[in-house]
Amino acid sequence: MMELLQLKYFQKVAKLQHMTKAAQELHIAQSSLSRTISRLEEDLGVPLFEREGRQIRLNTFGQCFIKRVERVFKELEEGKKEIADLQEEENRTIVVGATITRMLPDLFKEFMTVYPKVKFQLFQFSTTEIQEQIKEGNIDFCFSSPPIDQSGIVSVPIVTEEFYLALPPNHDLANRSTVQLSEIAEESFVSLTKDYSFQQSLYSLCEQSGFTPKIMFESNDLEVIGKLVTDGFGIAFMPGYWWKEDRVNLPIKVHIDSPYSQREIGLSWKEERYFSNIATDFREFVVQYFSVKGKSTGLGTHLIPNQIQHT
Repeated sequence: MMELLQLKYFQKVAKLQHMTKAAQELHIAQSSLSRTISRLEEDLGVPLFEREGRQIRLNTFGQCFIKRVERVFKELEEGKKEIADLQEEENRTIVVGATITRMLPDLFKEFMTVYPKVKFQLFQFSTTEIQEQIKEGNIDFCFSSPPIDQSGIVSVPIVTEEFYLALPPNHDLANRSTVQLSEIAEESFVSLTKDYSFQQSLYSLCEQSGFTPKIMFESNDLEVIGKLVTDGFGIAFMPGYWWKEDRVNLPIKVHIDSPYSQREIGLSWKEERYFSNIATDFREFVVQYFSVKGKSTGLGTHLIPNQIQHT
């Protein structure tokens, strides 16, 4: 009969692919570890590893079995969280990842007026990084543009916002209220790095207008981009929310008339993840918050479908 200890040892050996290193990390004798793995293989009736001296690697049976073992331990961890919640000993920390962070402090502040004991951890990631983080269960929720479209991930669009053209104050187009993308085909651009997927969408709009933007500077920090534009190093696409805070020495904000440029921002979470009551309340609060903000600011909003709201 298989035991959790056998599965734990198997998981470690499968990860390290080395019996001696696995035994050292588990703080047990290598002979004891070898016997445990052998008993597990006897229980299953098949070998799980291909052995080449001290180096071992999962065979076809092992590769299949490790997926189930990983799921077992994830389920046990989720069960522990659920029991802690039922005992009112839940962890009141909500872990959030985001590709867009500027809009979040006000959201957190308003939520904490209702739930003053909640704690937040906020991490900024690129689009590629955040997909891996939510998939691995390292974060509870993520805010990203576009919303994550992956199997096993639930995504709800919460707001759309316009992109504007940011120009140096002395630029020839700085006194215009609107421009068309075709008018800036020869300009030099200051850009977010390409691992932000909405940036790729903006490049696609440029290509639809007949040109490929000439990228002179790249950064993953909008503050740096805004400063570079103001100092005359190029022009940039900047989201509408970036202009909502009081700043000095801002670049000039110009509406893009053709083609119209906007992005969709979504809230995402892992479908099978267990959420405490406080995390569930936060999810519903987010949707209502942006619904109200959208009506007051002119941003486009989306209401959460009933069948997703209580997932």
